[in-house]
Amino acid sequence: MKRIISLLVAFVIVFALAVCASASPEKVVELSVFSGGISKTTPTGIAVQAMIAEVEEKSGGSIKIKDFYDTELGDSKTMIQSLVQGTIDMGITGCSYYAGIVPQIQVFELPFLFENIAQARTAVDGPAKDIIFEKLAERGIIGLSFWENGMRNLTNNVRPIKTLADLQGIKIRTLPAKIQIEAWKALGALPTPIDAAELYTALHAGTVSAQENPYVVIRDQKFYEVQPYITETGHVYTPFLFSMSKISADKLTPEQLQIVKDAAVHAQKVQRDSNDTVVAQAKEFMRGQGVQIIEGIDLTEWRERAAPVYSIYTEQNGTELLDIVRNSNKQAGL
Repeated sequence: MKRIISLLVAFVIVFALAVCASASPEKVVELSVFSGGISKTTPTGIAVQAMIAEVEEKSGGSIKIKDFYDTELGDSKTMIQSLVQGTIDMGITGCSYYAGIVPQIQVFELPFLFENIAQARTAVDGPAKDIIFEKLAERGIIGLSFWENGMRNLTNNVRPIKTLADLQGIKIRTLPAKIQIEAWKALGALPTPIDAAELYTALHAGTVSAQENPYVVIRDQKFYEVQPYITETGHVYTPFLFSMSKISADKLTPEQLQIVKDAAVHAQKVQRDSNDTVVAQAKEFMRGQGVQIIEGIDLTEWRERAAPVYSIYTEQNGTELLDIVRNSNKQAGL
């Protein structure tokens, strides 16, 4: 009888310990997220904060995230290296910064590939994304979701540009990327790479007479003060990629990792909706400053002139991803 009682007592003790263990709070995982040179008040900064709130709520507080903005931890190039090394857990920056490890990602930034933002968003969310994410994972980075800087448009201080004939001979600041430089040459402009930090001064001094950027950048950098004409060319889509270090991802449980992935997709919608709002606001603000915005021009000839520069991309990366992007839009009816 004593033996039976002893076994029962032992069973109760073991059961009680198991219950206590299961009821004890889960160990808190602390993560960092870095936004490169992007500030907290931008659509991207707002989306980062939405992602953090979603993760902390859905994880029951078992994941805590510290956010960093405005190059607090270095520039975007440094951020990519830190993701690979696991010294930064998550980050968001332009796709061109990932091109050093996965050059195929540049497919989304080919000139005149998309006719509108709906096509661009469908493409970056489609089958091409899965292939790029696989390649990133091989290099130590987990792709989470594509956000955006938006469609780039042309500004200048020479004349309203409505046709290619209006563009001829205008000296334009462009990105220091071979495809972009060759595209503007093909269109008849005179491209000159200039660092973004020096661009306003170059425009003011007349070193260049034109530049191209998304509406929000044109407003926030005050280019409209020295560029009275904007032509809505939408010639290049500039996606941002939100990603995570594979080293950091491996520290999470499968359930925790899924929470982070779901929150990144949730934040994507927050970021895009916010971007749509601020683009509309930026356009109206600049109109109020006397800027002439030329919309609805026929870009057929522009696309035809720029098409040959795609070979710069396909000779290095093949045509697979480009074909997938084009087909995804056809299938979506866009």
